[in-house]
Amino acid sequence: MTRHARRQSASGIYHIMIRGNERKNIFLCDEDKDRFLEVLQRMKEEENYLLYAYCLMDNHVHLLIGERKDSIQRLMKRICVSYVYYFNKRYKRVGHLFQDRYRSEVVEEEGYILAATRYIHNNPVEAGIVRNVEDYKWSSYHQYINPWKDKMIDRELILSLISDQEERAIEGFINYSAEIAEETFIGAKEESTINRRQDKDEDLKEQIHVTLQKYRHTLESFKQCKDKSLRNEIIKLIKWTTKASVRELAKELGISKDIIFRA
Repeated sequence: MTRHARRQSASGIYHIMIRGNERKNIFLCDEDKDRFLEVLQRMKEEENYLLYAYCLMDNHVHLLIGERKDSIQRLMKRICVSYVYYFNKRYKRVGHLFQDRYRSEVVEEEGYILAATRYIHNNPVEAGIVRNVEDYKWSSYHQYINPWKDKMIDRELILSLISDQEERAIEGFINYSAEIAEETFIGAKEESTINRRQDKDEDLKEQIHVTLQKYRHTLESFKQCKDKSLRNEIIKLIKWTTKASVRELAKELGISKDIIFRA
């Protein structure tokens, strides 16, 4: 079957996904993930590319990469060959580790770069592995929010799209990362993940209903509530019990994000 030429990115930035052959795990322990990060770091030290974000899952990897000295094709070949050599030698195996070629999509618009970063970091949340993005160890999220942390991430571009002041940029990055992504990227949600999202939405609706009942409110009467202190009290209670994002609450309560943020 003829392979189609990959589209070249005008910005030189690509969202990459590599998956295990037959969707099998490519990381069997934390040491494997550490080794993959070592491979990424070694290539960076040779100034072969820029790394804006990553997330290592058990059977696949997401990367947000900028071309530099190496083309994206050559870079991914070097990364994959290096890791496969380690993996096969360690586990005394032969044959393909990764499923076909890596998958890629160009990332050119500023908003799309931000959205791709959020999507990559939220993969473990969407998969139901953790509840919050900050709870997952094997992504670059913590290198964005901890200025003192040793970094292999080129985070300046992403943060500069939020604010020129680092502290405000980090705060904005945290809030943005907690919002629900509407964009679709490669490695889109599996059916089971969609079901988990639907379950989460139903749980949120149920908790909102229960909380409003305690205050003798329906959703419609709450939206018409003129008592700001009472309204804020209800919003804070729902936020505390559900851990939902501002965007999620605004959608389900039918009120503006500004009202929720001020509460």
